[in-house]
Amino acid sequence: MSNRPFSSRGKIPRKDRLPGVRATERAVQSGLCRAVYVAKDAEERVVKNLLKLCQEKGIPVSFFDSMKELGEFCSLKVGASACAILKDPGEGTGN
Repeated sequence: MSNRPFSSRGKIPRKDRLPGVRATERAVQSGLCRAVYVAKDAEERVVKNLLKLCQEKGIPVSFFDSMKELGEFCSLKVGASACAILKDPGEGTGN
């Protein structure tokens, strides 16, 4: 992705970004996220279960070109394999 992702109301606030594969998997399972970002260069074995889970739950998945770029998007100094975009408080948890 060359441009930063946007929500329907503009840029995605930092508080709505949850980096990390395990944290993202928990957010998907709990129905707390509306979208997931995955780095294209993340190891397949690391993100395979997450991608399957997103497909089962109907969560849209988009890709960043690199873990470094996704880490920067998440305001990290290191790379990230995945990131959940959390739902707004009024959106509910319809899993």
